[in-house]
Amino acid sequence: MSEIKPRLALVSIGIRRDLLAPLVYFSKFELVHFYKKSVYGDLTADDFDQTLVAYSSPHDLYQQLVRAQPDVIQSVEPFSFYTQPFLWASLYAARQTHASLFAVTYENRPLAEKFGAWRAALLRRALEIFFARACLVITLNDGARENVLQCHAALHKIVRAMWGSWGVDLREFFPRAKNYGERSVQAPVILFVGRLHAEKGVFVLLDAFAQIRQQFSNAHLKLVGDGPARAELGARIQAFGLSQCVTLTGTMKHRDLPEIFRHADIFCAPSLTTRKWAEQVGMSALQAMASGLPIVSTTSGAIPEYIPDGVAGILVRENDARALADALRALLAQPERAREMGQRGYGYARAHYDAQANVERGQALVMEHCLARRV
Repeated sequence: MSEIKPRLALVSIGIRRDLLAPLVYFSKFELVHFYKKSVYGDLTADDFDQTLVAYSSPHDLYQQLVRAQPDVIQSVEPFSFYTQPFLWASLYAARQTHASLFAVTYENRPLAEKFGAWRAALLRRALEIFFARACLVITLNDGARENVLQCHAALHKIVRAMWGSWGVDLREFFPRAKNYGERSVQAPVILFVGRLHAEKGVFVLLDAFAQIRQQFSNAHLKLVGDGPARAELGARIQAFGLSQCVTLTGTMKHRDLPEIFRHADIFCAPSLTTRKWAEQVGMSALQAMASGLPIVSTTSGAIPEYIPDGVAGILVRENDARALADALRALLAQPERAREMGQRGYGYARAHYDAQANVERGQALVMEHCLARRV
């Protein structure tokens, strides 16, 4: 006789493969994953299975959650005005079905700075009610924890864990088999993977690369992704005379990324903090670490929490093209240092960012907080 597992309803707004694929490691729950949209362009037909259910509105989400009769519901990001209708649809569905409810948050910007004082106060008051009903609040960085504390959530409910951003599937992301971690002799490749947006530091990276080319004329910059900055980036590449050594690939399927990482030499994530956003996890940097690449990044948001400075990478000031160029230049000039840093990063990723291990820990947390203490 097959084991009857408790049913866990995951509620997402957007889905992408690096957050979706590790769900195959769930073993203690029957999953139903509700999502509103898939807009990242990184999924293939093979990534959609019977656990995925699309919803169109807060009311539709509520109805589908009630029909699913879950034992536990994971709601959407709470610190957003856009997500509030879906958050409360999850809460009302939990009440209707007597399911346990928990939340996961990445938001690390101070709420008053991001939203303004009165809107932040309004959001905190609403979420104080929501968190009182929740059995668990998972935070993915220090800023998110501080935001939850400002909503007077009970301390015993707040847990730091990698949930949603599970880490890296080590079966897919690993160093190249030959010449592990060694810099390419002919044309070293600096890699960026992410949204092409000013807040991701792509213009600072291009300025830094132009400086690097004065010493390393064979270096190549590969920018993987798409976004609102792409047209301006293309124009600047032309203006700087870098068309032969900078590649804009556009969006790539997530399944193709491991080979991209394995054929690079240094990964660069020069994110910038803005009033409304700072790096919350930086999944592509974790993938680069698992691929044995040394990292050059900034101190934006949660980056120092995920990339140990001087161990797996070099962290520099934000929005400083010269500092970024100096760090990249140091690794290009010292391939042995780059190799050792890549090796240490690989070991760190295996110890901390193994998606399978993080899924197992996450399941245990939900079992303990949401089923053992069933409301």
